[in-house]
Amino acid sequence: MKYWKALLVGLVQGVTEFLPVSSSGHLTILSKLSVMPTSLFYNLSLHLATLLAVIIVMRREIGELLRHPIKGDAKYILLSSLFTVGIALVFKEFFPDLLTGSLLGFGFILTSVLLFASEKLCRESVGRMLDGKVSILTGIFQGIAVLPGVSRSGSTIAAARYMGLSRERAARFSFLLSVPVIIGGFLVEGIESGFSAAGADVTEIVVASTAAFLSGLFAIRFMLGKMKKGLMPFVPYTFLVGVLCYFLP
Repeated sequence: MKYWKALLVGLVQGVTEFLPVSSSGHLTILSKLSVMPTSLFYNLSLHLATLLAVIIVMRREIGELLRHPIKGDAKYILLSSLFTVGIALVFKEFFPDLLTGSLLGFGFILTSVLLFASEKLCRESVGRMLDGKVSILTGIFQGIAVLPGVSRSGSTIAAARYMGLSRERAARFSFLLSVPVIIGGFLVEGIESGFSAAGADVTEIVVASTAAFLSGLFAIRFMLGKMKKGLMPFVPYTFLVGVLCYFLP
């Protein structure tokens, strides 16, 4: 049974990491339902699996960023990440209880509102280029997404769309922003735990990580194609999940 649970957790992590529905929120739900293991090493392995997925799909863009680390999009990703880290540290230092899922339902409903606003209030534009203002607002929204239930990809896409980026450009920027965030989360959690694998079931981790990697590949490619049609289908879903969260134990 635990391997079926591992498969479920991996699929949920991979899909929801890149769809605008909040991976942290869904994993918190699984934890409340006693499906998600408590092993931190397990979580770290899932992070690595989704990181590998985005690196493979976005390999050309990432390669270009590495060749020019202080030019072009790279500097905007760095700027955005700095604001994300600042917001995340504020939550961790002054509002740590919020990171445990105490506002889980509100987080999902907020995601629904952001997605709705990005589709109804933002005009499609192909002329706006990525710049400092776009990066700062996107980084702030990404920082707020440390709250379980608030989608990181949904928030960043909504912020970029509000600033005038096209749907596809906003999605690609969002996925590139996920790379430093995932690496940062992996390092912080790893250092805090000493990268200990104590109590971890290797087979269980392999099953979950493989599922997360494969479903992550699917989710990224799906989103890049889906962006042309918009994000409205995710609005009722995240709103409904948010309402249902208030009935969780």
